[in-house]
Amino acid sequence: MLDVLLIPAALLLLFALRAVHDGEYRLHGHLMTALFTLVGLRLVLHPRGLSPAHRTLWLSTLGAAGLTILLGRAALAWREARSTHPAVLRIHRSVGTATLLGLALTTLVWLLRQRG
Repeated sequence: MLDVLLIPAALLLLFALRAVHDGEYRLHGHLMTALFTLVGLRLVLHPRGLSPAHRTLWLSTLGAAGLTILLGRAALAWREARSTHPAVLRIHRSVGTATLLGLALTTLVWLLRQRG
């Protein structure tokens, strides 16, 4: 039943990607943090429902997402002229793309799991 929490997480991801496309970088950050919190909440509420392999995949994906959020804060600081490090924007995009691919792979593995 807790897997239903992943539906609003998918919607948050779509809205966050739309926000960054529209140039709303602060809204993008808020939505991605809400997504991170929602998926983390799913893992905390019922960890026994996942096998150790699935739990490891989800935790590594959440770790990558946390790193991406921290890099996103630095990228936002550069966009708002509070930083002089433009390279952080490219790093954030690269790590974000890798995190998104990891999330897609983790979700695919989760959807194809054998229920026993």
